[in-house]
Amino acid sequence: MALTFFVKLHNQQVLDTLRVGDRVKFDRGLYTHWGIYAGFGQIIHLAGEDDDGIGAKFNSTNLFSIGGKLFTKAEVRIDDFWKVVGTDTAEKDNSLDTKWRAFNPQTIVRNAREKIGKIGYNIISANCEHFTNWCRYGQCKSEQVENVLTGVAVGAGIALGAFAIYALSKLANAQEEEEEEEEENY
Repeated sequence: MALTFFVKLHNQQVLDTLRVGDRVKFDRGLYTHWGIYAGFGQIIHLAGEDDDGIGAKFNSTNLFSIGGKLFTKAEVRIDDFWKVVGTDTAEKDNSLDTKWRAFNPQTIVRNAREKIGKIGYNIISANCEHFTNWCRYGQCKSEQVENVLTGVAVGAGIALGAFAIYALSKLANAQEEEEEEEEENY
């Protein structure tokens, strides 16, 4: 109960600091949900048709999903901040302003509002972070996806390197054994 109070207090403080066009991130545990603050306590965000994953438990079989629920379609919609945040924590996050130039607040919200309705969803190329970054910067990119793909590439590179070392070691051992066998035959 005390934790809920502090989470609500924190979220109220975040809401009080939000300005039209801000990127807002919602910590869902294993992933972050993103939206654009439209003013008057409203968030425009890309969500699954029936639910954006609020309260959904993560299930490894539904890895390519929103909040652990499989979706083939999603919609951009406008919801009350408190509905989107649920029991999670929110943060204002315009950190990419140092990397990319943000549009003015009215353009950001206009971009978001123009997309309200059903659109496709793809965790790799069209997720809620892609949507938010496109609205604010005109950049359809997701750091979450880029970080995962980089991790997978590094992991694959390490595995490939380890396999190559193992294979070379086996080849060298086989060659040594063959040479020893030839010496014994003379």
